[in-house]
Amino acid sequence: MTATRSRPRSRNRPVEPKFAARRRQVARSRRYRRLWAVGALTMLASLGLGAIAAANSPWFDVEAVEVVGVTRANPQHIVTASGIERGQPLVDIDPERVVADVSLVPYIGTVDVARQWQGTVRITVTERIGVAMLQAGSKWVLVDVTGRQLELLDVAPEVSVPIEGVEASGVPGQQVSVEAQGAVDVLMAMGPDLAAASRAIVHDDAEGLTVELAAGGRVVMGDAADLDAKLVATQTMLTQVDLTCLDRIDVRVPSAPTLRRLAATDGEEPGGEAGGC
Repeated sequence: MTATRSRPRSRNRPVEPKFAARRRQVARSRRYRRLWAVGALTMLASLGLGAIAAANSPWFDVEAVEVVGVTRANPQHIVTASGIERGQPLVDIDPERVVADVSLVPYIGTVDVARQWQGTVRITVTERIGVAMLQAGSKWVLVDVTGRQLELLDVAPEVSVPIEGVEASGVPGQQVSVEAQGAVDVLMAMGPDLAAASRAIVHDDAEGLTVELAAGGRVVMGDAADLDAKLVATQTMLTQVDLTCLDRIDVRVPSAPTLRRLAATDGEEPGGEAGGC
């Protein structure tokens, strides 16, 4: 039986017109996509270079630094601390660094920095509030609730409850010692009734923090730990216990406060008319 051979397909066989048209269309689409991509990249590169050039042009330089919110601090000190200079490109300003640097100015609490593209940098601050006076050598320093020293004064202003027995460095911006901070904490935590009954807050090495009472005697607190409980125990003792001839109230263990009176003299009971304490 003789095998039948298939005839090879001719390479010169004409292509159907519709297939040829489709191939030309696909080729044109590929060329257009390549041209579009090259054009887009060129445009983006031009825009980027233009933006960089514009940002570093005099049109985007610092023209002024505006300080908002100061009453005690010197605005020029804040501008100097910020490190911002007139003529500096706005894009070169690092707001986080400016916040960190301005926060080192003694009176400054919070800082916000805003760049305005017409050339102004606005620094908005809130200031710390002085709440206590501490002795610093022959002078006095005003401190805030966190123990940050704000301002050195030649003469201490009158305060409701002075702090004694601790000193500060007197360097604005520095923090006070742990002992001084404890005294400030007591001052801020005591209510108006205890503040009115107090002569001073004192720290000494023997008993730690004590509140000297205006009527005589003292309240021994030791340190500022469990301060709320200690102040509740103090207020309870002052309002519910006979304070005649009081020597001291000890609230170092606030759940078990103790009271000690001065010894009687001349054989009289404490508080007696003939002898007294």
